[in-house]
Amino acid sequence: MDRHEEAVMQLLTANGETFVAPKYELTEGWQCPAFVALRPARRQVYVVEVSASGYPLALVNRLNERIEKWYAPLLTQLHGLNITQPDWEIACLVFVRSDQVDWLKERVKDISGVHVLSLEQASSPWGWDDAVWTSDMAFDNGGIPQRGVKTAALTH
Repeated sequence: MDRHEEAVMQLLTANGETFVAPKYELTEGWQCPAFVALRPARRQVYVVEVSASGYPLALVNRLNERIEKWYAPLLTQLHGLNITQPDWEIACLVFVRSDQVDWLKERVKDISGVHVLSLEQASSPWGWDDAVWTSDMAFDNGGIPQRGVKTAALTH
């Protein structure tokens, strides 16, 4: 696990109710995502990717195949183990460099359920709003709440 993944793991678990499994193998012969994150209190499952690349083309390709290669096998495993139920939501959290956010969004075929967030903000806990440390934090509202900045990304 590199420092960028460690920073994202800290962000994901700061609320005290999200559990993460790094490099969780979903499909043999397919690259594992950085994390699978479970948030039981909100009945949410996230496949999480982290990239500090200046040209994350391979990530675009993985995101475009996420439903077949990540979501389907993951939900089958989690349901089979009685960890989740069919009514749980699944989505993808992607942390990339701020200068790559728009570039990535433009290249993903279907962006629904894919939440692209700033790796720099995820790596800067001193700038996080206090809500990040509570169950009010929502990962899928378009950003990481920052101190002194009014945002709608607090609750869901």
